[in-house]
Amino acid sequence: MREKVAIVFMTLSAVATLVLGGAVVHELSKKSTVQTAVNQPAATASQATTSVSGATAGTQGTQGTQGHTITSGGTQGTQAAGNLSTGTTGVANGLITVGGIYDETGPFDATVERDTVRSYFQMINAQGGVNGYKFQLVDCDSAYDPTQAHQCAQKMVSQGVLAIVGWLSVSGEQPETTYFTQQGVPMIGGLGVPSEFSSPISFPTNGNFVRYGTAMGAHAVDLNIHHPGIVIVNTNFIQPVQKALQDSLHAHGITETSVNPVDPTKADYTDVVLKLRRENADSIIAGLDPFSYQRLFQAMERQSWFPTVEGLGLDKTSANDGYGKAADGAQSLTPVLEPADHMSQAAIKEYYDAVKRYYPSQVPALDVYTEGDWIAAKLFVDAIKKIGTNPINRKSLVDALNSFSNYNTGGLTVPLTYGAGNHDPDKCFEWIQKRSGVWTTYSGWKCF
Repeated sequence: MREKVAIVFMTLSAVATLVLGGAVVHELSKKSTVQTAVNQPAATASQATTSVSGATAGTQGTQGTQGHTITSGGTQGTQAAGNLSTGTTGVANGLITVGGIYDETGPFDATVERDTVRSYFQMINAQGGVNGYKFQLVDCDSAYDPTQAHQCAQKMVSQGVLAIVGWLSVSGEQPETTYFTQQGVPMIGGLGVPSEFSSPISFPTNGNFVRYGTAMGAHAVDLNIHHPGIVIVNTNFIQPVQKALQDSLHAHGITETSVNPVDPTKADYTDVVLKLRRENADSIIAGLDPFSYQRLFQAMERQSWFPTVEGLGLDKTSANDGYGKAADGAQSLTPVLEPADHMSQAAIKEYYDAVKRYYPSQVPALDVYTEGDWIAAKLFVDAIKKIGTNPINRKSLVDALNSFSNYNTGGLTVPLTYGAGNHDPDKCFEWIQKRSGVWTTYSGWKCF
């Protein structure tokens, strides 16, 4: 969850994968929930799908880029991690409880990310669980409000979740990654905001948004772009992404006509389109959420202006229905395998089949970000498998995650490698293009 306007894909970061949500904000006390999946019987104490509200999670206790060329990259700072508990935090009565903060109300709807993680857990639970354990996810609605996101983070810590898995909070992830790091709460997956790549206990499964900027600037050369207009969502992590994009464009001799930050609630992009036309922008480089893209394309079509468009997070089916002919030929980069032209691939089929079984209404909302969170849930469960019969706690979880080298995601990404220190495992992208209404992959993995 952007026309030659280079939409610094930033909201892209979350925005770009998110669906417009409702505007109603629930009371915080009603936001932590564990829901039973569709077609699932009521869970017992040993299952991970029990429906509760504000449930206590547990007892608080004391590159894989081999074969690919990396052409560039950025360095991140380092956050000091708090004490990693060796107690039974989040593990009790045959149940492992993790948390997730999601924008469930407000301008974004990240319930599809939440339900993707639950789909993976419920699939594993239906297979009998792992080493005698089943899994549940407790969620909290951040409502695109950083204050509310922090309240959610505090609640997750007080409830004693084992880890944060597959979260998506557009305004919350950048600051709360630092908070969870200080509290010693491991994080697996996430939107790809910069702070997630500077924590030794954050294990990203999506690409770094800063690297998105570098890659988009480099690809502009391939698209014969000379003077793009940049359109990006204005979020609290966008500045380093915007800088990476502009630095990459300038390094390739490309000069933007203007940078246009937009609010995710912006209802009409006509003013942006007219401005870019006056500037003689030959293209748009965009970083928006799927439904902001929709409004951008609609404004372009009303003005009969169809420049080259390069963006990210453009493949959400439920948004594409409203893109219109202005999106024909648009290009989007992705750090994960595009499902539209790989539906027969085993890992894609497993992912779609599980979401279709447990949350069928969410299938049209699946996109690059949900796929990253599916991988996060898989990585987390595989780490629990690695722990085996040894005690499961935050320290043993981090140790297991750090032991993954060339982790096989079933082809959904290049192999992922973690290890001690900060983690930045997926430096590679493919490019997809909308052709005859279908997103089609037209490049191999290119690493930055």
